Amino acid sequence: MILWNMCSIVLTILFFFLAKRLHQKRPRLLFSPAVLAPAAMIVFLLLAGIPYAAYSEATSWISELMGVVTVAFAVPLYRNWSILMAHKRMIVWSLATGSLVAILAGVSTAMLVGLGKEAAISVIPRSITLPIALAVSEAIGGMPAMTAVFGMLTSFAGVFMAPFLIKKMKLRHPVSLGLMYGMGAHMLGMVKAFERGDTEGSSATLAVIAGAMITVVWAFALLPWILSWLAV
Repeated sequence: MILWNMCSIVLTILFFFLAKRLHQKRPRLLFSPAVLAPAAMIVFLLLAGIPYAAYSEATSWISELMGVVTVAFAVPLYRNWSILMAHKRMIVWSLATGSLVAILAGVSTAMLVGLGKEAAISVIPRSITLPIALAVSEAIGGMPAMTAVFGMLTSFAGVFMAPFLIKKMKLRHPVSLGLMYGMGAHMLGMVKAFERGDTEGSSATLAVIAGAMITVVWAFALLPWILSWLAV
């Protein structure tokens, strides 16, 4: 058991660094470590016939470290706090609107394509950072595993579509760019926003934090209405 735990951790880190090296040579979304490392691990688990539950348990402490690492994002957030507060009204309204649209669009799409009631509920918190999204999903009666899939797909789609939307909509303001990345692609969007600049990254961080809080409020406020709509 101890040997398997060590192998799981070593393989996870190895796949990540190999994917990172490849991404440096081919800086495209499909070659991102966030895409390649999980894909490589999935292939390995399938070929080895190892259940995901065993792998998840062996590497659980890596997931727990995400909460610790997230604290580091408070530094640039504090550094650019005055800039962000100068646009606080726009930020609050943008995040509230974006969160509401994400929930309604997700639930409507899930029902239109026939994914069922459980999927429709699970998609509600897809636009917030994964640790909070899983907790919210479980609290409202969704399936955390399905929420994780929807969340990752949302994150990848947001990062993939962002350059096109920025060009089409002619977005220039760093706060607007950061809010779009943070609300549209949460943690992965934060990373891409910091690549553009410190202010962009800070506003993306604020979008992830405040957006999560707003989405939690929307989720519980809208849940009775959504459940009654799904029952029709």
